[in-house]
Amino acid sequence: MRDEDKDLVHLFVRDLDEIAVPARDQWRPAPRKESQLMKNSRYVLYASAVVAVLVLALIAGFGLRGGNLVAASPSPSATTNTSTTSSPTATTTSSGTPAPSQSTSSASGRYASPGLGYSIETPSPWHRSTCSTAIVAQQGANPVGEIFVPVSARDETGSDIGTAYSTLRVFVEANPQGLSPRQWAEQGKTVGGQAGERVEEIVYADRAAARKSIPLTAPGAALYRYFVANGGRMYVVDPDVRPSLDAATQQTMVRMVESFRFLTEAEQAAARAAVPSPLPSRTLEQVADGLAAALAAKNVDALAGFLSPCPFTAGENAGGITVSREKYLDDLRAGFAAGLVVTVRARPFDGDPASGSVTIASTWQDSRGTKDRKLVLSRGENDRWQWVGTIERF
Repeated sequence: MRDEDKDLVHLFVRDLDEIAVPARDQWRPAPRKESQLMKNSRYVLYASAVVAVLVLALIAGFGLRGGNLVAASPSPSATTNTSTTSSPTATTTSSGTPAPSQSTSSASGRYASPGLGYSIETPSPWHRSTCSTAIVAQQGANPVGEIFVPVSARDETGSDIGTAYSTLRVFVEANPQGLSPRQWAEQGKTVGGQAGERVEEIVYADRAAARKSIPLTAPGAALYRYFVANGGRMYVVDPDVRPSLDAATQQTMVRMVESFRFLTEAEQAAARAAVPSPLPSRTLEQVADGLAAALAAKNVDALAGFLSPCPFTAGENAGGITVSREKYLDDLRAGFAAGLVVTVRARPFDGDPASGSVTIASTWQDSRGTKDRKLVLSRGENDRWQWVGTIERF
């Protein structure tokens, strides 16, 4: 199977940028300046991730170097439920972070991308990663993407080496040279590839397109990576297959890939109209002071309002993981019940707030001992700051 994590995850990190979800290959925090770490968050999954995801893979772009994963207490969490229907509606996460979701029958739905102008079927439990921002839009030369996962929102997770489950990803990249889908695929743009892969010219989404077969798939239902141009951009529909892929999941992924189509202008306008307005701005000081008070009081419910949908836990100069916000908070709640005490020093800020990210110091004490951790704070959409993760120094 191809190893694309190192050159693809940054796309989802960018997708997940607004909520600061770490990108696996970009996770390399500077030894003493996490502002650069958070800058790289624009490149998480893009939900994303999550996570995520991921991953990611989700889930999330925090420059963490590959290495052993750090299971800091609590483990990170990312949560935001999105089910799907043909008419996307908006939901709001427990922290008040809006994310598009389409609720409909549990059997199946259709996600309509308000920013990228496509739709795709999402059979339950598949859904767009909850690590994604409300609107992912491709602007300039940078590619962006959205990721679809086959697990519940609570179970979305990822690390610097990827996700344990297969995912479906949709990438969009500017095509200023007007390359054909075949040329794009042959040049290995956006998703790379392996030498000798055969490119076929086909019709996909009612347009001339190209495709490549995906390795490590079960017999009986072929999976392909598709390349199709639209509106001066190249779309890549990419099944990211893990060796554990079973026949049923593969067939579902085939169904999803084949359901891909482009939205009309009216459909995209309706999808955008369904996305809620961004939440009001929130200052860095409000978040830092709020975290200090809530952690001191062991008030998990209050912490939910400050935490991003896909927080991460990482070791400085080591690997990291993302999980759902729900799981992160559950782990915190269990830690507090077992005697965990967290002390936050809300001042001074380490880093330049103008860069969009800073850290504050904290001490975590439990039966295993005392650990110093940095809480990473990031500025999101509409100048709304939030807590996006922790970094532990060894």
